[in-house]
Amino acid sequence: MTTHDPDTGAPYGAAARRDGRALLRLERRLRHPPERVWRALTDPAELSAWLADAALEPAAGGGFELRWLNAGDAEPAVARGTVTAFDPPRLLELDSDLHGVLRWELTPVPEGTHLVFTSEVEVPEEFVTRTLAGWHLHLDYLDDALGGARVDWANWTTARWRVHHDRYAALLGDLDAVRDLYRRILDGWNARDGRAFAEPFHDDGETVGFDGTVHSGRERIAEQLDRIFADHATARYVAEVRDVRVVGPGAAVLRAVAGMVPPGAADIDPAVNCVQTLTASKLMGRWRVALFQNTPAAYHGRPEESAALTAELRAVLRGDGTPGA
Repeated sequence: MTTHDPDTGAPYGAAARRDGRALLRLERRLRHPPERVWRALTDPAELSAWLADAALEPAAGGGFELRWLNAGDAEPAVARGTVTAFDPPRLLELDSDLHGVLRWELTPVPEGTHLVFTSEVEVPEEFVTRTLAGWHLHLDYLDDALGGARVDWANWTTARWRVHHDRYAALLGDLDAVRDLYRRILDGWNARDGRAFAEPFHDDGETVGFDGTVHSGRERIAEQLDRIFADHATARYVAEVRDVRVVGPGAAVLRAVAGMVPPGAADIDPAVNCVQTLTASKLMGRWRVALFQNTPAAYHGRPEESAALTAELRAVLRGDGTPGA
C-alpha cells in the first residue's frame, strides 16, 4: 500500500521496538510558520482544539496535565508528567505517565514548518497500530486547527480513526499475516495434511466444519482432519478473501467465500459453496487462529445470489486457483 494518506497526502508514520518499548515517529509539512505551530502545541486554548484540555507550565521542569475530550460519557483519559524540554519555537518534550515520552520538533522550511513527532511508550505490540492511528489522527486535527477548525468532541466518533487504524494495520503487515493464516489452512486441506491444516491455530483454537462439527485444540484438529483424509476422498478448496480487518488490539477477522472441486472433477460443486470466517489473535508478536468456521452459502429463496457466488468462484478457479488470493 502507499505510505501516504490518499485523502490528505500526509505520510504515514513508522514504528519500531527497543527494550520492550514502542518507538513511534510521524512527520508533517505544515503550511504555517514554526511560531504559529508552537502556539498550537503549547497554548491550552489551542490544544483543546486538536488534542486535549491542557494545563502546562511553559518551562523545562514544569508540570503538565492533558485530559482527553473524546471519552463521551466514559471517564476521560488523563496524562500527567513533566515538561522535559521547552525551547520555543523549536522543541517541546513531555514525559507522561500515560503516553510515555512525547516529542515535537519544529524546523522552518520555505513553505512553513517541518514537524517531527515521536513517542516512546511501553505498550504491548498489539497496541502499536492503535496508538499510531491515534497520533496520526491528532496530527490531522492539528493541521485543521492551524486553519481555524476545532474538533467537535461532543459528537466525536471513531470513524476517521478506524480508517487510519486499518491502513496502519495493512502497512505494518497485520492484515497480510492474517491472510497468510487463511492461506495455510486451505493449503493444508488441499494437501490432505491435518498437521499442516492445524498448525496456524492457537493451542486452544477451534474449527467449525460445514456440517457444524466442532474440533477444539490444535492437536485434536490435526488428529480429526487426518482421520477424515484417511477415510474420504476430499474435495479441494477454491476461495476468495472478501474482507480482512483488525477489530481491536491484537484481534482480527477475515471473511472469505469458498467452493469445492470434487476429486476428479474440473468444476466446483455449487451445493457446497460456503462462507468462511477466521478469527485471529496476536500474542507475543505472533498471529494465530482462534476460530475457523464454515457456513453453508445456501441463500434460501435467493437463487440469484447463489448463482453469482458460483460464477465468482468459477472465475477464481479459471485463474491461478490459489486459495485465499
